[in-house]
Amino acid sequence: MHPPARGVSQATVVLDLAGDVARVTLNRPEILNAGNRAWVRDMVDVVRRIAERAPRVAVVTGAGRAFCTGVDLKALAAGDFGLDDFIAWETMMVTLERLDCLTLAAINGHCVGGGLQLALVCDYRLAREEALIGLPAVKECLIPSMALYRLPRLIGLARAKELILLGDLISAREAERYGVLNRVVPAADFPKVLEETIERFLALPRPSARASKSLTARAFDLDFDAFREQMQASLRVCLASEEHRQAMEAVRRSTSY
Repeated sequence: MHPPARGVSQATVVLDLAGDVARVTLNRPEILNAGNRAWVRDMVDVVRRIAERAPRVAVVTGAGRAFCTGVDLKALAAGDFGLDDFIAWETMMVTLERLDCLTLAAINGHCVGGGLQLALVCDYRLAREEALIGLPAVKECLIPSMALYRLPRLIGLARAKELILLGDLISAREAERYGVLNRVVPAADFPKVLEETIERFLALPRPSARASKSLTARAFDLDFDAFREQMQASLRVCLASEEHRQAMEAVRRSTSY
């Protein structure tokens, strides 16, 4: 059993890892949590730590008034951020996306560019209604990494092209209507709703949550028969688990007939 590790701090990222919940805070508030080379390095380390500890839920949020506004354009313009750094950023996000635990983007403010790319690899996106959302990479003669792959699968090709090719920022409420965000709430309600959402995820049996996440991620990539085969293998694991036995015992206790 791992000892609790609270407040593990990196220069640009803070990790609070205790019990079943890992909380990641992007920590460059003075520049709206934009990512430079050190930020990428620290995020790689933080995601590795989470993978090693295997909590049930991981939450990513930002310090200050933004979630993340993407790459640090000053570093990029100065030649201090290049292709290798973009690739390391994407590799880190793929690792985050494939964690066994459920992941939640707690979008406390503006979520732009690489920040939105980071949110897209999370399983659930909760946002404050003041947040602005967008992928402006095209305006900087860049492309938004694998958001080009993920976003059409999430919201459809037409809406994805609109956001990617125009590069405009939209309100959180509009992003919710598009299907980019799962839920948008007023600022005053955000902390409470965030904790309620975490508790709902924690209440899920781990085998079924893990299998459902993994299989849903492959829904567009496998043919029907291959998908069904993997589904049945996962169902077999769920049926044989202690968590399933406990769930059925609870059903028996609550059923009067």
